[in-house]
Amino acid sequence: MTLHDTAGAAREFLEQTGLEPTLNRILVLSAVVAHHRPVTAGEVHAEVLREHKLNRVTVYRILDLLAEKGAINRFNSGERAQHYCVGRNHSHFHCTACGRVRCIANEDLHFDESAVADALNLAVSHVDLHLEGLCPDCARAAG
Repeated sequence: MTLHDTAGAAREFLEQTGLEPTLNRILVLSAVVAHHRPVTAGEVHAEVLREHKLNRVTVYRILDLLAEKGAINRFNSGERAQHYCVGRNHSHFHCTACGRVRCIANEDLHFDESAVADALNLAVSHVDLHLEGLCPDCARAAG
């Protein structure tokens, strides 16, 4: 998948989020979407550089803006690098051996916001768990 494949959807999403769909924002958001997994700013920068010259600081600023506006999720995997992904109501798993991060649907964890809210007697609007351990490949190698 190229950045052009997701550019139209990125433009539309930015407009719905109330952000001006500039070329740089479209390219950065498209790069996050194109990976289908949580990515670092460095990975986004490398992807954007395939089609457009954009400095690393600008990528970080755009990622921060997109996260602040709720267009993407930003989280720390326990490593130094922040990770970015799209979608809501999901959690993240970080393999402590290989460093890979993946999104996990909260439904696969058998809970939702209302169940958590009821159990804790809180007004919960979003749940994002951070899970750590070994991915299947690393668990087999350690086994």
